[in-house]
Amino acid sequence: METGAEKQGGTVDALSYLRVILKNKKLIAYIVGIAVVVTILRSLAITPVYEAKATIIPANAPTKDSGMSSMAAAQFGIALPAAPQSTEMVTLLRSNSLKEKVIRSHNLLPVLLGKGSLNKSENSAMWAGIRNLQGMTKVKYVPKEVIIDISVENKNPKLAADILQYTLDELNGYMSNETKRVAEANRRFLESQLDKVADPYIKARIYTIIAQQIETSMMAEAKENFAFKVLDAPRVPDRKIRPKRAQMVLVSFVVALFLGIFAAFGKEFILLHRAELAELGRLIGLKPGRLSGLKLGRLRGLKLGRLGGLKWRAKKR
Repeated sequence: METGAEKQGGTVDALSYLRVILKNKKLIAYIVGIAVVVTILRSLAITPVYEAKATIIPANAPTKDSGMSSMAAAQFGIALPAAPQSTEMVTLLRSNSLKEKVIRSHNLLPVLLGKGSLNKSENSAMWAGIRNLQGMTKVKYVPKEVIIDISVENKNPKLAADILQYTLDELNGYMSNETKRVAEANRRFLESQLDKVADPYIKARIYTIIAQQIETSMMAEAKENFAFKVLDAPRVPDRKIRPKRAQMVLVSFVVALFLGIFAAFGKEFILLHRAELAELGRLIGLKPGRLSGLKLGRLRGLKLGRLGGLKWRAKKR
């Protein structure tokens, strides 16, 4: 257990700290006030950033007949178009190729780079546009719910929503065209095998697979959302996500408060150890009396310009 002397010593230390803080409350207030005002002005100068969001989920898997058709197609060494997978879509959304398609299809280089796009070569401008679009776009995959959240940030809320819609359109078009390409290739191959097969049962299965490929190709071409379903479509945001001015001011206040307290204790340390500092100056070759002769009023007033203007002269040997 703590003795009475220990408790009294702890109380005295706490009171000493509090006395230092109260003694230098004006200094602390100046530091906090300047920091908060500067933070407020800085936050007001920052252009607001808006975020458009969308949520998608892969389309339904193939029908119940796809299992038998896949087994029959495997006998001929071909693979049927698979249902779009979340991981595949996430990879495409993060890929440079899809971003390049979005930029080229909608002529976004002048929008992303401004006048800077005129001073670069086509390849350099495209890479700069891809990197800018990469920084604006965020893709989050939720495996448990098999959904994909996509967001685009921009200073222009309408442009953020438009770029997000362009991305979804290009993703759907890319996956639809790829599915159609695979289905057409499989159909041509199966048709070439019909004359080589004599078994009527196998021929019947080939016709079934061909019909499925034609159906898949037609669906990929005609269906609006072939690759995925849009659970939450992009909308023009009405609220900014940055800057968070209240949070910035609060953080600035806390940091400035600690800095002010640190400065107050630093000032008190200098005042209480002037003699030691003067002795230290004498030992390292500074002229005696310079440190010890500092006026207390100047230290209390923090006339930094005068303190910084003191000329130290080396001791003559």
